[in-house]
Amino acid sequence: MTNLVEVVVQQRTAALERPLTYRVPPGLELGVGDVVRVPLGPRELYGFVVAGPRLGEPPPNVRAVLARASEIPAFDAAGLALAQWIAEHYCCSLSEALGPMIYGAALPRTVDRFVPSPSFETSAPASVPSRLTRLIAEDLREGFSLDALLRHPEARRAGDRRALLRALSVLVRSGALTRSRTFAAPRMSEAREKYLEAMGSDVRGPRVRALVELVRESGTLRRSEALLSGYSQSVIARALREGALRETTLRAAPQRTRSEREERDLLATAEQQRAIDQIVARIESGTFAELLLQGITGSGKTLVYIRAIAKTLALGGRALVLVPEIALTPQTARRFESAFGERVAVLHSGLSERERFDSWHAAARGEVDVVVGARSAVFAPLPDLRLIAVDEAHERSYKQDGVPRYNAVDVARERMRRRGGVVVFGSATPPLEIYARALAGAVPHLRLTRRASEQELPHTFLVDMAAEFERGNRRIFSSALVDGIAKRLERGEKIVLFVNRRGTAGFMLCRACGAVPECARCSISLTVHRGEGLLRCHLCDAQRPIPESCPVCGRGPIREFGAGTQKVVETAAALFPQARITRMDGDTTTRVGDHARLLDEFEQRGDILVGTQMVAKGLDFPSVTLVGVVAADIGLHLPEFRAGERSFDLLTQVAGRSGRAVPGEAIVQTYSPDHPALRFAARHDFDGFAALELEQRRELNYPPFAEMIALGVIGRKREAVAETAERYAAQLRGMAEGEVLGPAPFPIPRVNDEWRYRIAIKTRAGAEVRRIIRERLGPAARSDRTTRLAVNVDP
Repeated sequence: MTNLVEVVVQQRTAALERPLTYRVPPGLELGVGDVVRVPLGPRELYGFVVAGPRLGEPPPNVRAVLARASEIPAFDAAGLALAQWIAEHYCCSLSEALGPMIYGAALPRTVDRFVPSPSFETSAPASVPSRLTRLIAEDLREGFSLDALLRHPEARRAGDRRALLRALSVLVRSGALTRSRTFAAPRMSEAREKYLEAMGSDVRGPRVRALVELVRESGTLRRSEALLSGYSQSVIARALREGALRETTLRAAPQRTRSEREERDLLATAEQQRAIDQIVARIESGTFAELLLQGITGSGKTLVYIRAIAKTLALGGRALVLVPEIALTPQTARRFESAFGERVAVLHSGLSERERFDSWHAAARGEVDVVVGARSAVFAPLPDLRLIAVDEAHERSYKQDGVPRYNAVDVARERMRRRGGVVVFGSATPPLEIYARALAGAVPHLRLTRRASEQELPHTFLVDMAAEFERGNRRIFSSALVDGIAKRLERGEKIVLFVNRRGTAGFMLCRACGAVPECARCSISLTVHRGEGLLRCHLCDAQRPIPESCPVCGRGPIREFGAGTQKVVETAAALFPQARITRMDGDTTTRVGDHARLLDEFEQRGDILVGTQMVAKGLDFPSVTLVGVVAADIGLHLPEFRAGERSFDLLTQVAGRSGRAVPGEAIVQTYSPDHPALRFAARHDFDGFAALELEQRRELNYPPFAEMIALGVIGRKREAVAETAERYAAQLRGMAEGEVLGPAPFPIPRVNDEWRYRIAIKTRAGAEVRRIIRERLGPAARSDRTTRLAVNVDP
């Protein structure tokens, strides 16, 4: 009998999605979550122990684990169980499901380096794409890593990741490339710092005595702080030499944003107190519960979260707060820091790698009580987690686009179900799936119907832009919006202008021949970025200069159509040159700290904030009294069943930024003033909109009355993609219970030189359909070298 463990290897390929069995050498103790180095074929890889050790007869030719690679486990048993649920529910491999809950920068890694042979250009097989061989010969001649190749701007033109890996294998086998593998240290490790401690010896010299006294008063003092206090290296060295001080190297305390702790106790309204009492009762019960907190914008949902968290902490537990946008995190985090001091950590992708590392490991060690973060923070390794508050729970940004395509709302529910904790879904416009369950009595429904400030909701006006056009107004701003901005600027009040498109214009069009410049790799028009002098693809980021004349007929004139954030800024600056305008979109928030910097800039000295969705949610600026929605029709007519719901949510949220402390207004510009989503949003009538939308979905068998699963078939050859999609759809019709729609091309059928077809399944037997996809379609897709399958549960 031998000790055996199951290991998921750290290799990004669906061909290795199942755990592999390895023998444990004598003297090596392993457990779930341990990082190990294992052999696989002729290579060595890192992997994670997901089962064992167990005594058993080893299978034939079973190989042994080579070594434990890290003293710190990558995850615990609870994390593994959650990953197994994600793998099953979202139809991905266990390795892919483990990805979000493993902090990769803290793990050892393998680095493959490829070096071209002297005869590379003549020895490269003809089957390798010529674009790739040319790229290696011209730009990567000195050698390269796989990551360096994948990051190269020309690499995607040579093929997708799978195609590039296949081509590299061919080049290695032919001798055109030589591959060497090294085992590298983690990119990130615990920060270490030198500390000074007073030992009590007598010393001479006023500077040395003053330093010793300072250290004695502090207990321990960082050496760096002693230097910042004016004590030189020689003074510190003398104190150490004479035995007055002792120096030790310890783990550095994480640097977190300090915030004045708020001592005053805000008085909860009667509605808030009822919600707090119900949530606290369920926290005290120690059993799983989910609650819907439906509160209008400005109703004080954050105070409810804070009181519930305070009770959780008093009972010895910890809490997690999820927000939908990175832009919201700094402002939200400050609210919780003011309530709970420095035992609050922030987690989101906009932080530096060091900041994320420190927060992640502080949470794992129990050094913080509250974590505030965006989608991936749902996996924060907080011990004794008893409460998760999901703010703005309707937001689709909680849905991950890449594998694993999880929804953080559902993961939060599942995590608390397994832990026996409480999850609170907060929103002014709840997800219809949760709202329908609340109406049916399956989820406690807590309502906040009044703003905490007692201010009324902003008056919302729909402006018919077709009528504006008939009256001769060709600007992107209606007369009502121009007048509204002017009045607010005169009174020193702030304005938010929302347009859900970045850039200067949506596209360019030649008025002579009708040509529209399009991306060469994607089925989409190029967006105008006048400030950079570029046309850019918002899918693959291809760029080209803005043409002087039509590139097709050479005559023109070529004009811009559709407004983006840059165009709105230009128009506002031309109309109101004295206004201080802040722009916030994907182009202005590319660096760490940009979100917080821009929000602070607007709060301190800005007049007008122009932005995309990131300004529509959760931001609380009391001096904002006007919100202008420049183009409400963007997204309203998309070919998907949630288009109306998302437009209603977005308009309600962005209008709610106005009038939070003093009366405010919202002006919504649209070419569809009679659309139900807009009419209900203008009246702030969520219940009326939800009743109409749910009735329509019931008739058409859409969620929440059925589950929706979308399959994408993707590949470089259109015929092969269409044929494979037809085959998958036929298999599903023969095996799955429900309605199978398609296949049909995606609305944007080609992205980055890959063709995309989709199949939609509406079913009331979701678990069975997912099983069929995992067990039948999954193996077929993994063996297909011309296409790949993307499964999206709850798209």
